[in-house]
Amino acid sequence: MDANRCRHLARIAAAAALGRRRLLGSWYRAALDEGVAIADLQEATLQVFLFAGYPRTIDAFEELHAAYGVAPPPPPPLEPEPGNLHKRGRALFDRIYAHHADTVLGKLEFHHPDFAEYVIYDAYGQVLGRPFLPVEEREVMAISMLAIMDLRAQMHSHVLGALRVGATPESVRLALSAAEEVERLPHHIHVAAEDAIVKYREREA
Repeated sequence: MDANRCRHLARIAAAAALGRRRLLGSWYRAALDEGVAIADLQEATLQVFLFAGYPRTIDAFEELHAAYGVAPPPPPPLEPEPGNLHKRGRALFDRIYAHHADTVLGKLEFHHPDFAEYVIYDAYGQVLGRPFLPVEEREVMAISMLAIMDLRAQMHSHVLGALRVGATPESVRLALSAAEEVERLPHHIHVAAEDAIVKYREREA
């Protein structure tokens, strides 16, 4: 995983999650100038809605298109049939949560019977499982957004998930460092990330 590219994606994700449009415009231009493809920035921006909602994502796309300066190319064609989206989502969910997957799914179903299905089909099937960015890059972006929104428990889970799909501890720390280019993170966010790294190493040892 290219560290400079990941830094671009992670800090853009964090800025988009908080609606920092001035930063976004500057950082989109910097990413384009340093060779990050417009299609990759479009795909990264699309992921923002999963964590920060549609309004923030609309604002982010406006900044991206202004930075690009011309009409962006159409995205690549997708998508699999609905049944395949569910299958793809469940497969990725199982990779992220490993032996905890059924427990996590049970907690989601406890909150609402339909919630678990939304998470599998929409979050993991339609968004995180899309093939146009490597899943470890998507997880680095997720860590950055969850950190900047101070969602410690969810960030802890996604740090573990990122490591399970091939991210390194260094890329986890890079996600936090990129988020801190937007604003300073609470100390407990760093503590939670390091705790997840230690837990992952202990389980893999």
